[in-house]
Amino acid sequence: MKTLEKMPLGEYEAVIERFIEEAARWDGALPVETFFDAWATLESRKEQVEVQAQVKGDRLVLVAPPDSSLRVQDNRIWLQDGRQVVIRLVGAPIAAAG
Repeated sequence: MKTLEKMPLGEYEAVIERFIEEAARWDGALPVETFFDAWATLESRKEQVEVQAQVKGDRLVLVAPPDSSLRVQDNRIWLQDGRQVVIRLVGAPIAAAG
């Protein structure tokens, strides 16, 4: 099954247009096919996404694969719900003198 994130722009726009047209005619019933398509989309998001990290000077730089729907910049990862994960580098703990 092709996900929206990997769909070419023209095909994505056609899907959105079809959705808008169908939504205008919707009587409130949820078709079984729509339910299972949505379920499959949610299930497919459980796949692992690899993020690479490099330390450049005193900064952490994260990089996601080009085909990933994940958005990263410097030390930040944006989640699909709008929240951000910010990763900060910290020095090694200082051993207590004893």
